[in-house]
Amino acid sequence: MSLLEEWDAGSGYQDPGQAFTVVDDGLGLVPEPSFSSVDRSIFGLQVAERQTSRGKGLALAIAAAEGSVTVVTSRAYLIRYDLTQGTNPVLELELSRHADANVRGLWVSAEHTIIALQLGSTYENHYIHANWKKSRVLSKLKDVKVSCIGWNKDTQSESTTGDILVGSLAGVLNEVVMDEKDKKERVAKRVFQLQDSKDPMTSVHQHRTSEGQRVVLMATADRLYIFTGKGSLEAMFARYNSPDINNYIELGGGVSSSPLQLYYQPGATQPEAFAWLTQPGVYYGDLTPDTAHHTRELDLLKNHRLLPYSSSRSDAPTLPLSVALSQYYLLLLFPSKVQCINRINGQVKQELAIPPSRALQAGPQTLALASDAAEGTLYLMSGDNLQEITVHEESRDMWRVYLDQQDYKSAFRHCKTQAERDTVNSAEAEACFGDGNFVEAARLLGRVTAAVPAFEEVVLRFVEADSPKALQTFLQTKMDSLGHEDKAQATMVGTWLLELYLDQLNRSLLEVKGQLTVASSNGHSQGAGDTADGSSKALPAPDQLTQDLRAFLKRNVEVLDVNVTISLLAGYGRLDDLMEYATYRKDWEAVVDYLMQRGEADRALPVLRRPGVSQELWYKFAPTLMLLAPAATVDAWMTAQPPLDPPRLLPALLRFAEDGAPPECQAHALRFVEFCIHHLENDDPAIHHLAAALYCLEDQEGPLLQYLASARDLLGRPLYDPQTALRLARQRNKLHASVQLLCDLNLYEDAVVLALSFDMALASATANRPEEEPALKRSLWLTIARYIVQQHPSQDQEVAIKQVNEFLRESGGVIKIEDVLPLFPDFVKIDNFKEAICQSLEDYNKQIDQLKGEMEDATRIADALRKDMAALEHRAATLDLSEECARCGVAVGEPPHATAGISGGCVPQFYLFPSGNAFHGTCLASEVMQLVPPPQQQRIHNLLLRLSQVAEGSGQAGAHGNEPPAKVADLRHSLEQEIALEDPYCGEIVVRNISKLFVRPDEVLEVASWEL
Repeated sequence: MSLLEEWDAGSGYQDPGQAFTVVDDGLGLVPEPSFSSVDRSIFGLQVAERQTSRGKGLALAIAAAEGSVTVVTSRAYLIRYDLTQGTNPVLELELSRHADANVRGLWVSAEHTIIALQLGSTYENHYIHANWKKSRVLSKLKDVKVSCIGWNKDTQSESTTGDILVGSLAGVLNEVVMDEKDKKERVAKRVFQLQDSKDPMTSVHQHRTSEGQRVVLMATADRLYIFTGKGSLEAMFARYNSPDINNYIELGGGVSSSPLQLYYQPGATQPEAFAWLTQPGVYYGDLTPDTAHHTRELDLLKNHRLLPYSSSRSDAPTLPLSVALSQYYLLLLFPSKVQCINRINGQVKQELAIPPSRALQAGPQTLALASDAAEGTLYLMSGDNLQEITVHEESRDMWRVYLDQQDYKSAFRHCKTQAERDTVNSAEAEACFGDGNFVEAARLLGRVTAAVPAFEEVVLRFVEADSPKALQTFLQTKMDSLGHEDKAQATMVGTWLLELYLDQLNRSLLEVKGQLTVASSNGHSQGAGDTADGSSKALPAPDQLTQDLRAFLKRNVEVLDVNVTISLLAGYGRLDDLMEYATYRKDWEAVVDYLMQRGEADRALPVLRRPGVSQELWYKFAPTLMLLAPAATVDAWMTAQPPLDPPRLLPALLRFAEDGAPPECQAHALRFVEFCIHHLENDDPAIHHLAAALYCLEDQEGPLLQYLASARDLLGRPLYDPQTALRLARQRNKLHASVQLLCDLNLYEDAVVLALSFDMALASATANRPEEEPALKRSLWLTIARYIVQQHPSQDQEVAIKQVNEFLRESGGVIKIEDVLPLFPDFVKIDNFKEAICQSLEDYNKQIDQLKGEMEDATRIADALRKDMAALEHRAATLDLSEECARCGVAVGEPPHATAGISGGCVPQFYLFPSGNAFHGTCLASEVMQLVPPPQQQRIHNLLLRLSQVAEGSGQAGAHGNEPPAKVADLRHSLEQEIALEDPYCGEIVVRNISKLFVRPDEVLEVASWEL
């Protein structure tokens, strides 16, 4: 049964639930509108060109493409307008001068144009390129009655048309390729012939899908064919030579012209919708771009329907002349109007009245619609007038149209304001309420921001519906939709939601507990999701509810009130969730505190290692961590980045430096202290005090002695407190360490006494330690000797004497026999000391001989010095007067510069030093004055001044100030003692000035000039 037969049977080929009330007003299709059609206009007419034919006859055909409009007149003239550049034509040429030339068709695509002409009884088809000034006849298509052209935008370029389809009135489809440079068509071959229908082809379109599939739509007077395939056109059409393939839709009728129009989004390569103008009505719908999931060609059409012109079969309705498509509307062209029908609901939205024109009397060909798919522009040719059909906010009110169709998703997609979205959500929610889908209704109502329906009304509806899940969904959606300015309301809703989660979780736990109790009483196990009678109960498991609760807390951590949330979680006993909540808030202190209370130090350490966790928490929880997990804690301290501050961890370690502390904790505390000392090279005294205390607790004394010997600064001073360490060592009976510490405190006498109590060798070594204090060293050895003598009674004096003799040899001469003898009783026989006494006498003789030799050497040196001094008194040197002064560079035989200082009179002319340096007397005085202290500078100045005032050759200087007259020789001698005792360039005076500051602190201006 064809679609027309289905319509006649009363079913109608329409969407389910879609009905039209049709009224015949003598003009055509008038569906009953669901809302006023005279509201704000969407479509309008705007004159683009008033005389399109430009006096070349009547405009018979029009086509638009790529922003240009092409017109063919009754005198076979082609005129092209580029409306983007103005109303002046860019091309005007004569196609034929035949007197009976008649235009049968015009097709334009970008730079390419094809015109079908009837010249009397013959037919010509012309091709024009945009760059040509003259058309070219397609010789291979001579006498072919071309009725439609199908452009291929995928293979088309500026220079070639690509493989286009050319349909004819004879039902033949040809493939043609034309190139700008060729003189005739490059390819022209038949690819398809209608087998069971000789109707002329009225329209043909082709395009490619995203999968590379070719799709061809071809229309005749009563059929709409769909062809699909890959490869060439010839290969694709070869599949459809069999009459068994049903790839068409048939609508009865005898309309000679049934144009098929496609709608492209501007810039798109695939069409979205189609409209086929037939005698029964307008057949239109959408085209799916997906061909991979469809097995039948007709499956490419979706939402397709037939919109009849009239419901009366006896009346002859006025048929539309043409049809065009916009994004949402059908535009039907009637002799006196353009009717705009919404494609979604089939209702007339607007009617555009066509202004009367004298040219319309020439026939219906002068009234036509043209569509520019690339620009998305529609044109109306009315006589000689070209008018653009303007479109203003075409999508306006489309949301309401979809809403009336109960297509809520499309309605929501077309909403532009929040009020429109609220209306759509409310309507869809009401529908969900009616279907019992309370959860979806809750989700939709939660998005509504309008005051109606009120929040309280919605909540009561869900409470009355006894749907806690829906109420929970509504509250969650409402909270998610609230903005930052609604923080208080979001917090209130979030708190309510939290209570719902906790209550639901609590009830679930009680139900599971009750089920387990019943199962235990019945003597068999039962699943948590089963009831007592064995039936399944669809309740969420506690584990799932716990996950939902934690997800809620994590998602809304910024919204929930901290104190209220903690109170609720603690009130329901959800301590684990309380810890998770603290984690979401990044309240690491609360998390670690909770883990410490549970004794889970191993879980707390990873928390403390997090990059964003404050290091202050390490110091706060260090004591508890050391008690619970000393090994892991010390490992964490040692690997912490950035490194921790060891002194701040000492309070956690001090308790382990006492007796009775856990041995494991002591060992790991010492491990951390050693890490600080050896790896971090920490010299903090507190660290070393703790190290000494921990080493004192060790069973073996070796590590303690090793530490005491190594823990010293560059000057050899101990880094620990020796007094504290000594106290700890004595308390824990560390005798060797005590001796070492007594030596560090310079208490050598006490160290020797202590060493004598358990180790004679240690006492001897201790006595040798004060190297720079011979008297103290002698006293220590005497202490050891006294101890040896006192250890043996009078009857064992021989043993004591033997040990003392060995002791004297061991002391290395620090003490002698005469120092030891007073320690023995008076009745001791001196024979026992014979060897020691003889040795002592020999040592004295050696010392006497050594002193004699030293005295003889000193005498010889003194004699040599006296001789050298006598020789120096008579030493003389020859000086060339042309030799330069070492300071000013002027010859010493000439006067120095005036700036050198005081000169003239009896001031010595020059001085010569054994080093070879010669100076003017004035220059030498000035040089020395820069190196000596101020008092000496004053004395030199006074001497120079007095000598300069004495005439040269005079032997007596007069009184000066408070000074009496003096001989010139005496003044010169005094001056020589002040300035000429040594060379100022290489004498001792220069060495003494090495540490002298270049700039004195009192030279404030000089210091300020060097500041940056």
